[in-house]
Amino acid sequence: MHLKTTSTFLGLAVGSALALSAMPAGAATFGNNGIQFDQDTEVTFDFTGSNGKFGSMFGVVLESNPNNILPPVLFAENPAFDPGPIGDFQGTCGVVIPNPCTATFTFLAGESYSLALKSPNGTVYSTDSLNPLDPANPATPQTRQFVFFQDETTLPPLANESGEGSVDPFDKFAILIEDKGGSRDFNDFRLTAMATESDSPASIPEPATLAGLGLVAGSLTLIRRRQTNKKS
Repeated sequence: MHLKTTSTFLGLAVGSALALSAMPAGAATFGNNGIQFDQDTEVTFDFTGSNGKFGSMFGVVLESNPNNILPPVLFAENPAFDPGPIGDFQGTCGVVIPNPCTATFTFLAGESYSLALKSPNGTVYSTDSLNPLDPANPATPQTRQFVFFQDETTLPPLANESGEGSVDPFDKFAILIEDKGGSRDFNDFRLTAMATESDSPASIPEPATLAGLGLVAGSLTLIRRRQTNKKS
């Protein structure tokens, strides 16, 4: 009877730990209020096109040091736009960005990041608070230069500022960027992106997982103590 009770108790403890560890990871922040993950997370970016006069450089910065794009620079246009009379300074994959027009960046757990687009006319950020004040609209604290769309298949012809303030990065989404050219059409640099959890050992363990493992360890300790007390 004692063996049966012990086995049942241990089975419940292990089952609880496994259930807790299988729970989804904590929520990530990805949008106009910043980027942060609770685990090391790799995000894959795909360049889909541009309509900017200036050759731009796209990458990731730390919010604490926004003037320096972290290595690796994800995309750098060269030339600035497709040659020939295409119109609106169109840039396409394979011309302004080398094929396959895909790049990845690993966001470290707990760090606060922003995306950045650097052009000869200045740098703009996905985190609104990093962008300069808009002199044409002093009631708005900072200008919005990046818009996000969770459904990357149904983008409006001209985005303006109608995007979503944040997205689920583990579901493919679109990023439309307005450089400092002033047109506010948000077609100067366009991408899609999607995150996947990294296998890096530096990831922060989920609290639920730690709680489950603690439950198993505590259960084993209690069982050993009871067995020792019975023997004595």
